[in-house]
Amino acid sequence: MVAGGPASNDVLKCQLKPIDFADYQATFNEADRVRLREIFADGVCNWSKPGVEQQPTTRVWRSF
Repeated sequence: MVAGGPASNDVLKCQLKPIDFADYQATFNEADRVRLREIFADGVCNWSKPGVEQQPTTRVWRSF
């Protein structure tokens, strides 16, 4: 499990979105913004969407 992620812990790879500094309560100076854009060049996890290739978990075992 990771910060901000679902409690279900079934997402192996998250979908990404560009960094939106308005999503965070912290205040970032310009140096912070540049550094975070370098670190997360591909984006940050978008926890409002299902994981990459994540399948619904509605299947029920028919037998053991």
